[in-house]
Amino acid sequence: MPASRYKLALRKRCEPHGVWRPLALTLLLCSCAPAPQPETSDSERVMRMRARARAASERGETAEAVRILQQATELLPRDPELWNDLGLALQAGGDWQGAVTAYESAIRIDPRLYEPHLNLAVLLMQRGISGRARSEFDEAVQAEPANPLVYWNYAAALVDVGKPEQARELLVRALELDPDFGPAHAEMGRVEALSGHHQAALAHFARAESLGVSSPSFHANYGLELLQVGRWRQAEVELQRSTALDSSRAAVWNHLGVARLRAGDDAAAIEAMQRARVLAPADEDIRFNLANTLLRMERWAEVDALLRQPEPRRGDLLAIHGMALRGLGRTQEALLLLQQAAERLPRDTDVLNNYGVLLAEADDLEHALEVWRRVLEIDPTNAVARANLEARGASPDGSRRKE
Repeated sequence: MPASRYKLALRKRCEPHGVWRPLALTLLLCSCAPAPQPETSDSERVMRMRARARAASERGETAEAVRILQQATELLPRDPELWNDLGLALQAGGDWQGAVTAYESAIRIDPRLYEPHLNLAVLLMQRGISGRARSEFDEAVQAEPANPLVYWNYAAALVDVGKPEQARELLVRALELDPDFGPAHAEMGRVEALSGHHQAALAHFARAESLGVSSPSFHANYGLELLQVGRWRQAEVELQRSTALDSSRAAVWNHLGVARLRAGDDAAAIEAMQRARVLAPADEDIRFNLANTLLRMERWAEVDALLRQPEPRRGDLLAIHGMALRGLGRTQEALLLLQQAAERLPRDTDVLNNYGVLLAEADDLEHALEVWRRVLEIDPTNAVARANLEARGASPDGSRRKE
């Protein structure tokens, strides 16, 4: 970067972004006793079909799973397990209305089963049909009042739709029934995190992990909470576990990059952020974190390449690009970008301070002083703006210059 007599404001450290990634709900395959079957040959055939459908679902071939299970229900139309399984497959394929119909069919055949009631309750809650969802949940509880899984699964759905305090009550009940029920601890960690209770959240996440809970979402949630409290290396471990189980989540790679950056491992941080960028090229938060990291390492040309196309609309990205161009000696282009950034972020003191520096370096000292004074109007304690004014012998209030 060109030498400057003015003090630059470093952009704020990279931050994790995005909503909490929910733990994947465990939709329930019926574990009840098999319903009476009219023909042994059909029963054996359906058993093989269910195995094929489950294998197809595990491969992500939901349409094939639906096709097989629809054929199976034609062979054994009075088997509630088949209808429940069909509901799961339809729901996985995005056909929520078909899934509702399938769950309702299972309930009509045997209303004593809790699994279709609970799966229907979760689905309806996710669709915003909360009144009927609660009724179906109550039916599931009536069928299995001492099963912690019932309370946990519905609580997870409540968290997903922004009702963590309602979920808390159900999770407390689940843990009363079984203090060692790991999934309930994991979900309670998520609830506490959303409430800002970091230490309580971490205690529940740690307990869940000790009980064997392990999924991409769990490790991502745990890692993000560790990141929030500044435990960078432990956060890195959890986030790495998440990416080892599922390498397709851009947000997790981004958070891993932030954890590594905070821990001082810049090269590994950039590698993780670049992975995130490949997975989500339109995510401007990821582009900001990567660009800001490269800028702090004075890799100006890489920042320019990253931010040139598509042209950023966000003020913070324009500011980073401008500072990179300054580092490359392209002062006039940099000044234009900082001007645009200041117009879009008129109260961002970092952007304004750096805009003032570029104005001063372009010999427009009068406007530079105005910008730094504006910073002090926004934040009277801003040391960067005060230092830049003092470097020119200018007073903060503009009344007179020091000789």
